[in-house]
Amino acid sequence: MIFFTLIHICADEQSLHNSRTNNFDSQIQLYLACAKQLHYTLREQNLDLVVLTNDKNYLQNLNTDDYKIEIIEIAFTLKVPSGIKFYSAHFKLEVFQFLALQQHPYVALVDSDMLCVNSLPESLQNIIDLKMPMYYDITDQTAPAYGHHVIIADKERLIKNKSAGTWAGGEFISGTPAFFHDLSEQVKNIQDQYFSSFSLFHHQGDEMITSVAIEKLIINRKHTILDAGALSIIGRFWSAHTLHVQKPIKAYYNHFLLHLPADKVFISKLKKDQLKGKAFFKKYTVYLSKKIYRKLIRNMLIKFRPTTNSTK
Repeated sequence: MIFFTLIHICADEQSLHNSRTNNFDSQIQLYLACAKQLHYTLREQNLDLVVLTNDKNYLQNLNTDDYKIEIIEIAFTLKVPSGIKFYSAHFKLEVFQFLALQQHPYVALVDSDMLCVNSLPESLQNIIDLKMPMYYDITDQTAPAYGHHVIIADKERLIKNKSAGTWAGGEFISGTPAFFHDLSEQVKNIQDQYFSSFSLFHHQGDEMITSVAIEKLIINRKHTILDAGALSIIGRFWSAHTLHVQKPIKAYYNHFLLHLPADKVFISKLKKDQLKGKAFFKKYTVYLSKKIYRKLIRNMLIKFRPTTNSTK
């Protein structure tokens, strides 16, 4: 199994999210730093991570510590509308075509701001051997936030059929190259309609199209696609406010991969002996406690801030 992650470079668009940095270079450097941490933790399991980008030289110049990680440049051709939210994330849709051409029997596309926090589970090894595709079903996170009826309406607008309203997280999808070929074909069937009316959807990004394409494959009985979240292969945890009821961090202690979209800086600063297992969760629990405490203090200061009444 080989993992791939995308770091798309476009300074002119709203392409980077959930990170606070001083400038565009430092934002990309942060994504690259996270990718290197993920690469290290996967390598501990004899797995590899390859960075995909549209500007290899740009990334290599930011790799100031000369960390050894493979970077492949892709000549992207997808016409993504200017001004769309999560602009760079949409190029994951073209990465599906790249993965369809790989010679490796099983591949995965993941976000860079995650870590491999536990050993390779038997379930994942069996899935790789059986060559079964997987995605991360986060319907229980998106439906409470936006309303299940909204998700269903949006998907039915693209799927041209009734929808169950399931939602795929953009941070993990895996399978054989043949699976990614079929997924890419489904994407091609709906991407033009999505791009022509993207402002009408509750969500803009690769998750919208990928969720529809996966459901089409399931409806057409083209593939049996497993939920990697239900198998504890991947979990997403927000240290920021959520619109859904989130499980406590201890619910992810046994997961293989942990996605921390609000904690890129934290990931980038971890030492090598803090990246896995009990050491990681001990460090992250302390970090969470401090973050919650700072938020409480900040909210109290705002609540009790004196107001100035001006009189004439």
